[in-house]
Amino acid sequence: MTDSTKYLQALEEFILLGKSAPGAAAVANIQKCISSPNCFVFAELLELPNVQALVNDAEHKKWVEALKLFAYGSYMDYKQQKSAASDSLPDLTDLQLTKLKQLSLITIASTEPHRLTYPSLQSLLDIPTTRLLEDLIISAVYASLLDAKLDTANQRVEVSSTAGRDVAPGDISNMIAALEGWSASCSSVLTEIEAQIASIQASAVAQRKEQLAYEKLVEEKRKTAEKDGSKGKRVMDHSDNTGFGLGEDEMDLDDGPFDDQGGARKSRKGGNKMFSRKR
Repeated sequence: MTDSTKYLQALEEFILLGKSAPGAAAVANIQKCISSPNCFVFAELLELPNVQALVNDAEHKKWVEALKLFAYGSYMDYKQQKSAASDSLPDLTDLQLTKLKQLSLITIASTEPHRLTYPSLQSLLDIPTTRLLEDLIISAVYASLLDAKLDTANQRVEVSSTAGRDVAPGDISNMIAALEGWSASCSSVLTEIEAQIASIQASAVAQRKEQLAYEKLVEEKRKTAEKDGSKGKRVMDHSDNTGFGLGEDEMDLDDGPFDDQGGARKSRKGGNKMFSRKR
């Protein structure tokens, strides 16, 4: 069960009573609701006809204003309005004031996070001691109103998330404008991302084409080199170590055409040619 569902279930009994409780009974129902330790949303109760009818009653309309503060106001608003006109709001009990301060922590964390220091919170919420402030914050954490840690060394409250509160009628247009601005920003970012992706893909295709063209050129050069190399081979038969071939009719002579006695030397192949020496 989510926190929002839990809060709505806690409110359900007060909605059922509010539908059939006019006048003073409606006021009593509001008082019980804002005192309940488990109820932290109030918009549906505020919208009931019996509650809205209290606006026309001078004696009871201040409880409608009090319910509005619990729905989307704060303890700071309560102090300001009471200071401006003491009879504009009822005097709240200590239990009701504590609950309003718990809800105010959500508002401060959401709208003015820079004020989440011990001195600032003590001043805003009229809390005299650090111990009482820490007790209030811990109670809000246990009620699932805040996800927070106390930094006692630096006298700060580190809030990572908060529960949602009821939306005031005048805030709806602001929320719509904020959501439209966020949507436009997201669309702009998506357009930029798509353009970058298209550019990267085009670059990859171009690089691939260049790589294929290069590989094709290398392959053509290799084939041409192999073809030219086979044509340039030199085949030599019956060659000696010098590379000059000797025919079958060529003679292999020793030092000269004469022997030691001056006679003619025969060829090693048995030829009959003779050489004579003049005397």
